[in-house]
Amino acid sequence: MDQYKNQFGPFDGKVWLNCASEGPLPRAAVQALEEATVWKVKPYQLTHKRFAEVPQQLKRAIGRLINIPAEEVILGNSATYGIHLFANGLPLKKGDDVLLMQNDFPVDILPWLGLKSKGVEVRQIKPKDHVLSPEEVAQNILPTTRVVCLPHVHTFTGRVIDIQKIGEICRREKIIFIVNFSQSMGTMPIDLAQLPVDGMTTAGFKWLCGPYGTGFCWLRPELLDRLEYNQEFWVNVLSAEVLQSEAELKLPEKCGARQYDVFGTANFFNFRPLTASIEYLLSIGIDQIYAHNNALAEGIVAGLDRAKYDFISSEKREERSLLVVFSHKDRRRNKDIFQALAAEGIYLALWKGNLRAAPHIYNTPEDIQKLVNALNGF
Repeated sequence: MDQYKNQFGPFDGKVWLNCASEGPLPRAAVQALEEATVWKVKPYQLTHKRFAEVPQQLKRAIGRLINIPAEEVILGNSATYGIHLFANGLPLKKGDDVLLMQNDFPVDILPWLGLKSKGVEVRQIKPKDHVLSPEEVAQNILPTTRVVCLPHVHTFTGRVIDIQKIGEICRREKIIFIVNFSQSMGTMPIDLAQLPVDGMTTAGFKWLCGPYGTGFCWLRPELLDRLEYNQEFWVNVLSAEVLQSEAELKLPEKCGARQYDVFGTANFFNFRPLTASIEYLLSIGIDQIYAHNNALAEGIVAGLDRAKYDFISSEKREERSLLVVFSHKDRRRNKDIFQALAAEGIYLALWKGNLRAAPHIYNTPEDIQKLVNALNGF
């Protein structure tokens, strides 16, 4: 397993178990970034061909990752980019209803709340357990519900939402189903060709181990054609012939997903290393990564002293993601434990008063044992 860890770092003896917040760059991505830096230091190396290929290479890698045509990928700079595009571009009107989950990460909520001034109803449904079940979604659908937006994996509890069943419900009711994959993309197999999902978004700097300020989204082509979003960026919509012409400039017809790529699409400092990172993960295989990471998560679940700790994450493997969320039985101690672990070079996250571990491909069983030993010693 050190073969994977050796492709990252060095970590200087530290144990990074917070990939759900920020994933480290693999060495392949560092090399790609160094090459892109040379292009800027020596701009004569930044040829028109390289400039054009940067977004195209990334889109091809993403297409392989989630099983969609590369030309349907929309490049963003975060998961928020996609939610904003959908919230502001889908033809929602006064009286339409958007169904969300209370206590979801703000990314999935705030852009929709901005539609309230237009008279769009936005409801945050409080789950009976930690996340909404398909039954709860079905029970809360109204005749005016037009959109359901949920995460695949809940940031604060690590619970997996049944997007297959919820998507089937939305299909029957002709409701647009949007999913944020930020806490599963790169660590869990995702095949959009097989999922009843109408739109998705994700960050690129968590489990995909890309630079900060990266992400991408996708919308079914028939919905993409219905977007009402004024974004006309010359790199995205103009041909080389038009750029060379001196004729009066006119807006082209809609040109597909690339019309909605983030401004600065040839962002070689960010997109070159993200491409390299995705290609590195694909070379291992997402199924292999999932198996590796599941074994690490299982080591935490099996190793923690149940007399001292409670799990917020589900202990059932089918309901558990690679985010392992837990708490000391005396929750007041969690902050001190978090700080004590950091002082020992073991880095977790502290969210909503709970501890969260997020092991990825670069972690080893030795990392997990070090964590478990430390936690059981408190």
